[in-house]
Amino acid sequence: MLRLIYYELRKNYWKRYILLTTLLFLVLNVLMIYRPYVSGDGLMEYFMPHTQEFETEWTFYEEMHQKLDGKITNERAQYVVDEYSRLRELVANRAYSREYQPDTYTGYIWTDYMMITKYIYEPMLYAVEYEENIKQVLDKANANIKFYTMHELPYELAKNEYITKQYKHRAIYEFYDSKTWEKLFTYRLSDAFLLLLVLLGVVPIYVQERELDMDQLILSSKNGKKNMSIAKLLSTILYIAILVSIFAITNITTIHILYGLEGKDMPLYALQSFQYTPLNISVLQFYCLLVFFKFTALVMVGWWIAFFSTLFQQVIYPYILSLLFIIVGLFSSGYFASVSFGKTIVALASPFTLLKVDGLYQELFGINIANHFMLRPIVSLAVQLFTALLLLIIIFRCSTRSMKYIKWSVRKVGE
Repeated sequence: MLRLIYYELRKNYWKRYILLTTLLFLVLNVLMIYRPYVSGDGLMEYFMPHTQEFETEWTFYEEMHQKLDGKITNERAQYVVDEYSRLRELVANRAYSREYQPDTYTGYIWTDYMMITKYIYEPMLYAVEYEENIKQVLDKANANIKFYTMHELPYELAKNEYITKQYKHRAIYEFYDSKTWEKLFTYRLSDAFLLLLVLLGVVPIYVQERELDMDQLILSSKNGKKNMSIAKLLSTILYIAILVSIFAITNITTIHILYGLEGKDMPLYALQSFQYTPLNISVLQFYCLLVFFKFTALVMVGWWIAFFSTLFQQVIYPYILSLLFIIVGLFSSGYFASVSFGKTIVALASPFTLLKVDGLYQELFGINIANHFMLRPIVSLAVQLFTALLLLIIIFRCSTRSMKYIKWSVRKVGE
């Protein structure tokens, strides 16, 4: 079996056009990460352009983070509060010069005030106040438990019990720039490159055997078609695993080199956009979780494409059907946060929802299953694993049916 898998990998994926396309996409991927690094984030206006015009601001940013990153101490917090208060008072009273001043951080009081407010004071204030703010959420959840117990609403009761379990004992003890991790989590252009590579590599795996009459060579083995189908599907998993690993390593390495990814052990809720996440894991662990969900999603997409490949004898048709499947699947996954039960089910049935897990874990997105509270990402994963089992059976049946037809044809020719 291992030799068959190796053979399938070499035959289907170790091709010059796939290798060159992968290399091209990797280069484009790095360039697309580098482009906003130079030009800035536009409307987001957090990451300034890395140009000579903003060199002073970036120098101030780096010096402040070198001084303040790490454990939040009274000295560090007091320093930030004192500097913020001093600059705010100058700006509020307009008691500052609009001219260049060499004794300031950036040369201008207003710029000092904006920089320390946006990049230091507000993020640190969020970290310091988080423990108290989350206690208010827990107090409300405990009050809700009494209310829903009294009124016998089991789903809402289960939801609030989940909150009291997952959100307790939370606090942020370290300060880092969490926006760099948000950039890593929300970067999705590499997903498009991966989808194209999966499409390019998987579509021909069954069709090309019929086009070249290779199926007849498997007739000499009793279990040849079964073994070949297993080898094809396992080789698809390995192909996708290699691609996902390469792009995941490229993304985190490039963003780390350009922006810096400090504080890999800080909790995920240290990121303000994930303050209500149900996960109590580190940011690095969450990135690994995103990679796992991405791998699962692409394997499902690959197996759907493999199924389409079993249905036709010309490669153009599974390409068209696969493209339609990708378009419909991406559209359906847009309902992942919908309050409509029907739209939610449609989204959870789409494997592309697993590519958007960063959005599903930003808040407590759940679904009611027999009055039990279940997280949507977990339900979506379970649906995809069940679908994978069904696809496995269908692909085997389709390939076996094709095999029987070929055997019948060969027998007729022999007679």
